[in-house]
Amino acid sequence: MTSPNAFALSDRCVVVVDLIGDLDATLASTFADTMRSLVADGATQIFVNARHAATASFDGLTTLDAACVTARDAGTTVTLDPGNRRMRAAFASASLAVEKRLGTAPHPRGTRHFMIARHADPRDLARTA
Repeated sequence: MTSPNAFALSDRCVVVVDLIGDLDATLASTFADTMRSLVADGATQIFVNARHAATASFDGLTTLDAACVTARDAGTTVTLDPGNRRMRAAFASASLAVEKRLGTAPHPRGTRHFMIARHADPRDLARTA
């Protein structure tokens, strides 16, 4: 007999996406692909957690923003936690409306959880600076 608290994966329409490491164009592109897949699979609420992102490039931020807007336009509720002071400042400097996206993570029961991580090669960072 199954537990009354058990959920089929297809029933879990709330998703948490953790961004870890360097939020550059490469990580953001993976994030955008993930968002498209989640929306196509019927996710109704996506919580984006950037608390573990270490750095952010302008390209990464704008790609992330576009993916969130596209998901919202498709009817999915998207909330964003930019995390630490450095990441909040990066979002603010890119003129993204972070204050409209703040939220708290949903309870883990009944959610799918994805982690997207990238740690850029320091030589790549030096070339773009």
